[in-house]
Amino acid sequence: MEGFFLRTLPTIPFNVKEIFVQIMPWLALINGILGLASVIPAYQNSFARSYGMTSSVYLDVIGNIIESILMLLAFSPLRINRRKGWNYLYFSVLVAVIFNVLSALLNMPWGTGGLIFALIFAAVELWILFQIRERYY
Repeated sequence: MEGFFLRTLPTIPFNVKEIFVQIMPWLALINGILGLASVIPAYQNSFARSYGMTSSVYLDVIGNIIESILMLLAFSPLRINRRKGWNYLYFSVLVAVIFNVLSALLNMPWGTGGLIFALIFAAVELWILFQIRERYY
């Protein structure tokens, strides 16, 4: 993957990379907190209580919890430019892709649009992550 995102696609200017490196820990922290907070309404939803949650909702909740925990774990290492934090973000993107693919397969044909959006968003996230990877040791 590294070759594709670093050699094939255009590079981000150095000053923009520095901005990403500075704000990445805070983005991870905010996304982790909001991700965990978004799980609560899934259980409080009156429709879910009345009719039960579907398997794709369970997958979304589980994926969201795992992704959010990985982002929260990434916060401290990212603040001190450790590769461990970058790895947590990388795995959170992979977890999101896996759970989005599974959720889309359970919701076929209605999940196709969400899957396409998720794959495009993951590609952009991975492109940015691989562009700033050199700043983490």
